[in-house]
Amino acid sequence: MPAASGASASQVDPQIMAALKRLPARQREVVALRLILDLDTARTAEVLGIAPGTVMAHMGRAMAALRLDLQPELQQESRS
Repeated sequence: MPAASGASASQVDPQIMAALKRLPARQREVVALRLILDLDTARTAEVLGIAPGTVMAHMGRAMAALRLDLQPELQQESRS
């Protein structure tokens, strides 16, 4: 998949790539379409054959999972 701004996968922080790979497939697809390909919610929904609200739900869950995965201090708080 082409990366935005000419960035290649080798230029992406390995921790971020690993965190993205741990997401469920549909969440990964939504993140790729929304953030990498810069599609809006409606177009992403159309491409994936799902409702716009479902796109937003997947995006919200993906961002929350990435935050927890990439910020160890948040992991500590969530366990308390």
